[in-house]
Amino acid sequence: MRKEYKRLSRRTRQLLSGSEGVDVEFKREIAGVKHKTLIAFANSRKGGAILIGIDEYTSDDGLQRGLIVGCDVSDHARLQIQNMAVSCLPPIQVFIVTENTDDKPLLRVEVPSGQQRPYCSPSGEYSIRADGRNRALLRDEMLQIFIERESEQFVQRFKHAVSRLENQLTEMDHELRGGVDKMLGDITRLDQDTAHLLQDLYGRSEDLKEETEHSRRHDEKMERVIRKLKHGLDHKYKELARRLNEVNSRLDAILKHLDIDDPIQQNARKHIVELARQIDRKDSPALLAEFVEVMSHIYPELERALIERWVSEAIHPANPGLLS
Repeated sequence: MRKEYKRLSRRTRQLLSGSEGVDVEFKREIAGVKHKTLIAFANSRKGGAILIGIDEYTSDDGLQRGLIVGCDVSDHARLQIQNMAVSCLPPIQVFIVTENTDDKPLLRVEVPSGQQRPYCSPSGEYSIRADGRNRALLRDEMLQIFIERESEQFVQRFKHAVSRLENQLTEMDHELRGGVDKMLGDITRLDQDTAHLLQDLYGRSEDLKEETEHSRRHDEKMERVIRKLKHGLDHKYKELARRLNEVNSRLDAILKHLDIDDPIQQNARKHIVELARQIDRKDSPALLAEFVEVMSHIYPELERALIERWVSEAIHPANPGLLS
């Protein structure tokens, strides 16, 4: 993102074309920027922008518009805004752009939707942007934001685990295919060697039939050849059996690897237990009851009784049969 424009950027011109709303607020001076404005945009789904150096006026058609009056754009001014963003809990990331430097300079402070929502001020105030103003964050909205954040983190962790599992299966499949290919090659070579040996034996047996006076000597030689052939075949078939056992072991490892408990239900239980313990610390039974209802909507494949049991185990580990 560019940090400075000699004139107005397209983004700022677009923001100035309307009045203050859910995604923009006008301030005349830096002193007018408060923690709750930064927090309200960071807690919103799309974030927003603060234009500093803008005075509001009423146009001929009765609408509120922004008038550029300029403001302090020094490093000290920018540092004030950064310090305010860092002092929020957790710290908020902002992007500050200086514009219109050829005329009346102004600051555009971009506040993206935060990945660690919900945010609050150093004094513990939660706010959100709605209807062109900042208002307090309701309890249900805070719970929903918290659940969405945890759900997104769970999805990312689950995708990472699935990706690792796929990579492992791909590696095992590659090794298995290589072993099978090698085994087939050995079987082909063994068949070829056997065919050559049998052909040689057949030729020798025909010669022996024609050599009556040397039949005994040839018979003994034939017996040695046959024993050697048998020994060679036994050795090769033992090697083939060993490799087949390796292939079977790898196949068993894949089947055993895939025969696991449902990872989605396991992670869902961990997710629900962690959230239930955090909500229980707030000592609000009504909020805990709403939490069970919300979890039933998020995980429709789970029975409500199972969710209630997990919540009960989380807040009453000594007596899991109670759910207050």
